[in-house]
Amino acid sequence: MKKPEYTIIYVTNRSDCLFDWFLDSVLKDMGKDASVTQLVLVDIYCGTAERSTWMKDYSTQLKKFHSFKHTIPKPNVWAGGYKLTSVDYFAPSAFRNTGLLWTEADHVTFIDDVSVVCPGWWDYTKQSKKAQEIYLGTYDKHWHMNVVKGILKGSDCRESGLDTRRTHLKEHHKEPFYCHGTWMYGCSLSAPLEAFLQINGYDEDCDSMGSEDYVAGIMLEAHGWKFKFCMGMKTIESEEYHRMETPAKRIIKKVPAPDASHAILNMVRDGGRTTGAFYCSLGMNLRECREHVLKTKEMPITKIPEHDWRDGQPLSEM
Repeated sequence: MKKPEYTIIYVTNRSDCLFDWFLDSVLKDMGKDASVTQLVLVDIYCGTAERSTWMKDYSTQLKKFHSFKHTIPKPNVWAGGYKLTSVDYFAPSAFRNTGLLWTEADHVTFIDDVSVVCPGWWDYTKQSKKAQEIYLGTYDKHWHMNVVKGILKGSDCRESGLDTRRTHLKEHHKEPFYCHGTWMYGCSLSAPLEAFLQINGYDEDCDSMGSEDYVAGIMLEAHGWKFKFCMGMKTIESEEYHRMETPAKRIIKKVPAPDASHAILNMVRDGGRTTGAFYCSLGMNLRECREHVLKTKEMPITKIPEHDWRDGQPLSEM
């Protein structure tokens, strides 16, 4: 089979992630392009009885895509069935890198869960591919969203749910405009796969903390990639579904000073960290591991590191 032209990566650690909202809205927006698009669902609940029912419910829609991959996050020490910690921690880099490992296309688009894409969203992925630049989408967070067949019919929008990157934008910013890598948020973005391979993916030393999105953005900019912020590449997320389930645990330790999150950020800003940490027991980087996964259709079981890089604490104690 001819490889796809695009890959969409949808990441979730929620039991109810409103996947139907995404499917209905994106298929309506992308039309025939679904047939040349791979969809990768990275899902901590993959393999459960509930998700098996999902697949049956969505089978007709999923067949419209070039291909579909439903997978657990790559075995990692922070979350899922292979974790070394006592509870699941927030591990966005491991989750996002899982999607990159299964990506078959040369162009990739990420989108957050519990969201619906607005009309015209897909056009920016196509523009990003043509320009070979990284396009950053915007978002709003609404309450009481009424979504019918992928269309938002009504909601309650509050100021606190608006994308802060848009706070000082003017009328002329409605068209895509160049911005810095620090503007890269995870809500929705589209980029050449090669960009992420060059920086070794999202930095897995950010797992348990966060900040992986703009840390990756700074690295990508340092490698010469250009960014555009796109007002029209918009998603709307459900605020109440963000709050319905207990979020995965986060911890930002005060070492190294001033704290671990700022330590990584400062290293990236200073140019001392130009690629992200990617953990694989086989000793592979992201590019090598992706080649292995696509060839063998198997994900390496990784149980490193055993200690927290911030202070040496055994993960089994966390």
